[in-house]
Amino acid sequence: MPNITAVVSVRLLSLAVGVALVATACGSSSPHSSAAPRTVQVSVSSCGVGWSTHAAGAQHLLLSDTDSRPGGVALINPSTGAVFAEVEPIGPGTTADLDITLGAGTYALRCAMEDEAAVVGPRVTLTGSAADPAPGVVPVDQADLIGATKSYEAYVSGALPGLTAEVAGLRGDIMAGDEAKAKTDWLTAHLSYERLGAAYDAFGDLDGEINGLTNGLPGGVHDSGFTGFHRIEYGLWHGEKAATLVPQVDALNAAVGKLAAVFAKAQIDPLDIAIRAHEISENALQFELTGEDDYGSHSELATVGANLDGTKTVLAMVSTLLKPRDKNLPAVEAGLARAQQVVGAHLHTALGQLTTSQREQINAAISQLCELLAPVATILEPRRTS
Repeated sequence: MPNITAVVSVRLLSLAVGVALVATACGSSSPHSSAAPRTVQVSVSSCGVGWSTHAAGAQHLLLSDTDSRPGGVALINPSTGAVFAEVEPIGPGTTADLDITLGAGTYALRCAMEDEAAVVGPRVTLTGSAADPAPGVVPVDQADLIGATKSYEAYVSGALPGLTAEVAGLRGDIMAGDEAKAKTDWLTAHLSYERLGAAYDAFGDLDGEINGLTNGLPGGVHDSGFTGFHRIEYGLWHGEKAATLVPQVDALNAAVGKLAAVFAKAQIDPLDIAIRAHEISENALQFELTGEDDYGSHSELATVGANLDGTKTVLAMVSTLLKPRDKNLPAVEAGLARAQQVVGAHLHTALGQLTTSQREQINAAISQLCELLAPVATILEPRRTS
């Protein structure tokens, strides 16, 4: 059975197969009414029939698809279109619980059944007061996200020439036998690439060639399929000679050189911008702060710093859309600043050299940021309104 909760009032977002969005307040559960659920129909002909509550507060609705088709249902303000909760999909003959706290106001259900225009059910007016009612969010459409997407595409395109030059410099260091400079320039180039985290899907297979790990490679660090920044990292920090490393840098240089052409033909999905704001920091927790992607440089925290730079860039590009929709945006921005401050104090420290207290502070800051950023993709997801 699908899980439904408020769209905006919450901080922690989970995505599940077959469920459009699941959001719950961190450390809390959805509000449940002690009364028996009211069965409310979801269909083209009887959308919203059965919801007759008139008191603000906890609402417990049992959504029942009485149509012959699957579809989605949203709880909305029928005057503004603001969405308070939604579930998708719900199949014919199935039900889904919707538990939410609503304040005084007028609401309705919007049913969007497969291959049919969306219909809005009867208006339900609630009176009285409620503690911590769920706010609604006015939906965005695909066109709303185009500006942010174009800005990010321009940002990435503008960064690629510098990345190409940095990789070429790294090759020169290795050819000259300057190991110390090669390590420094490797880190500079790698961090430049990490700042482009929101674009990796648009890079296609090149991302694996440029920044892939040994996961799934039978030969591990010695597998011929292990290429790119991390392969060169392994070689530099394990004393490999130029004869071995130069071909690896040449392969990296060729892959980076292809990026501009590939990216120019690719299109970033507008929704990806919002999703990546969360996923960049999520990946930092999964890979950098576990040491999984360290092949000798111990530069995980510098990489996290670059990831946070990338997150800040993405967030800035969608802030115009978020400001009128997410009352929690100031907390998100403060959480990002806090994470940058905590990580920034240890950019050149290996994970193993951190004290327990320092490690806990960093993990806590990035974890909190992930939670704060999680609803961004939900808020900015284009929604069907007709």
